[in-house]
Amino acid sequence: MNIHKFYSKLSAAFCLAALLLWSCSASTPAQPAKIIFDTDMAEDVDDVGALALLHALADAGEAEILACMVSAPHEYSGPCIDVINTFYGRPNIPIGNVKGFQRGYPQDNGQKIPSNYAQKMAETFPHRLKKSSDAEDAVALYRKILAAQPDKSVQIVSVGFLTNLKNLLNSTADAASPLNGEELVAQKVSRWVCMGAIFPNRGREYNVMMDTGASVRAINDWPTPIVFSGFEIGARIFTANALKSKPETNPIRMGYEWYWDKKENINRESWDLTTVLYAVRGAEPYWKLSEPGKCLMCATHGYGESEWIPFEKGNHRYLIEKMPPAEVGAVIDELLCREPALHSKSQDGQAQTHAENQ
Repeated sequence: MNIHKFYSKLSAAFCLAALLLWSCSASTPAQPAKIIFDTDMAEDVDDVGALALLHALADAGEAEILACMVSAPHEYSGPCIDVINTFYGRPNIPIGNVKGFQRGYPQDNGQKIPSNYAQKMAETFPHRLKKSSDAEDAVALYRKILAAQPDKSVQIVSVGFLTNLKNLLNSTADAASPLNGEELVAQKVSRWVCMGAIFPNRGREYNVMMDTGASVRAINDWPTPIVFSGFEIGARIFTANALKSKPETNPIRMGYEWYWDKKENINRESWDLTTVLYAVRGAEPYWKLSEPGKCLMCATHGYGESEWIPFEKGNHRYLIEKMPPAEVGAVIDELLCREPALHSKSQDGQAQTHAENQ
């Protein structure tokens, strides 16, 4: 055979093989995002929507929910989470409860965390957890879950107070891992996606101003990248009215209705939902990422305040609006209205029975 023809055919064969390999890899779905969801599910209702959105994405094979953590000191926050997990057919997702939450700085000011919907959801829909304080300690659960996962594989998604994350960083070696908290986070967590702060301006935002000491410790000392969905992102995206098409046996719809104490307009800003959407699907096509920098936390007049410092070697970024907010809202509403893939129709009857037994 002519040597030039031989090499020509060999080169063509390699190109064809490479093309086939690329085609196969391109069509292979990405691994689902491994998520630990940390929420102050009590006062605002977008936490309900955020967890529902996370379940819808898990139904689509885009996410895996490793655990849910309660960051609000409210006895019905854990049961409310359990209601949503049960509705979506995942009643065995472990739930951890916060310890040592402090309102204000340097002393606890005694402010209570109210809820218009959490107790009603727990009293109406099936679940197993009776009260938040019956759940496992959040830090112990964090450490157990993280230790069991591959390195750099877990995303922590926080849509509430940062007490659990401060406590995690402060934790010491235990039966789950010989590593301390900072070492364990650095080894197992790929990134923390945080609903908190205001960008790019200096200011106070509810999630980071409440337990100020926790926010300062967690944000300033976190050893892996942090991406923030700031107040300004969710404030322009309104979702949930689409849930009016769902029956009253849908706890997500009812959570929003009880929150508003009315049934005409149940739309709410989507602070927590944007955080979940980014964590699972990434920035494009919804948002752009800021330049690298640092979100610095300090205590001002008893409450946490953040300031953005651009810094090319910083490991913090924040979301910047790209897609029109109404279009992002439509994406979220479509996901919220999907029927749970693992939901059993028998749960509708169970909801009635559960309410009668309360």
